[in-house]
Parts: sequence; C-alpha cells; structure tokens
Amino acid sequence: MSPQRGRFRVRCLVMLAIPAVAWSLPWDEDMQNQPSVKAQESVVVTSSESVPVSDRELFAAPDGLIELVRARLVAGQTLVNPIAQSPESLDRGRQLYEVHCLVCHGAQGQGDGTVGQKFVPQPMDLTLDYVQLQPDGQLYYTISHGSIAMPYYRQAIVAEDRWNLINYIKEALGPDE
Repeated sequence: MSPQRGRFRVRCLVMLAIPAVAWSLPWDEDMQNQPSVKAQESVVVTSSESVPVSDRELFAAPDGLIELVRARLVAGQTLVNPIAQSPESLDRGRQLYEVHCLVCHGAQGQGDGTVGQKFVPQPMDLTLDYVQLQPDGQLYYTISHGSIAMPYYRQAIVAEDRWNLINYIKEALGPDE
C-alpha cells in the first residue's frame, strides 16, 4: 500500500469520526431539555416582579361541560353589564369583533366565517334569538370561558372589552327593529 493511499484512508476515517464525536457532546439535546409550555397547557407561574394583570376573573374556569353550563346560567343571573351602549363602546366592540370573532362567526355574525366553516359543530349564529335574548352576564361567561367548540378569551380580551364586545353583538348583530 502506498503512503498516499494510507494517508487518504486516515483522512477519510477522521472526517467520518468528527460528526460522530460532535453528536455525542452535551449540546445536542439542549432544545429538547428546555422548559416550555405546550399549546393549551396551563399558564406558567410568573414571578412577583412580572407585570401584574389588573383583571380578576369573576368565575373560576369550569372543570367540565356540565359545570360550564351551570356556571353560564349563574353568570346570566348575577352579572350585569357595567358598560352602557354608546358609540365609543360599540366602536370598541366592533374592533374586538373584527380581531377575535369575525374569522369564525363571519362579518354578519351568522357563523359563516372562513375559519368557522371548517368546524364541527359550526360556530354559533350570533343573530339568533338564542344568543340575542341571553343575559349579558351569560354572554360574558361564554366569551370568558368558551363553549363546546369555542375557545376561551379571558386571557386575550380584558374584562371591560368583553362588555364592549357584548354591546356590539347585541346592538350591531341583533334584530333590526
């Protein structure tokens, strides 16, 4: 065997061994072993130095469907909308509707939004008497804690804005009188 051929073999072995050594070093699993929160997991506990949240929830999150329905009925009997319908409230409600609700419930609130068409069951038609005749507190609870297929928005929409959204749903999407 010629010396050049021997050096070539040694170089090839070294080139093949480098990746194997690099993979065995401890940093190859850093991304796997980091603390992370998966989608729909509970909120990570924050330190006392973090930015405080001003809203306190009026009702705890339900544990199941039966508790969700019961709590929604109680909320309808006990919660009163503190935000009067005004042009400012309706405008804010419209803005929130366009950001959070339109993709599922559609521009007219009929449950025909582009994303909502893919859901089973279909999103609720917000123009129906079933929705329009619900007490504001019941709608507040549904927005805050979700429903069968609807996600909750208690962490995405502050309490005052939820009331503005309800004003918009009842006024702008309600029956024309």
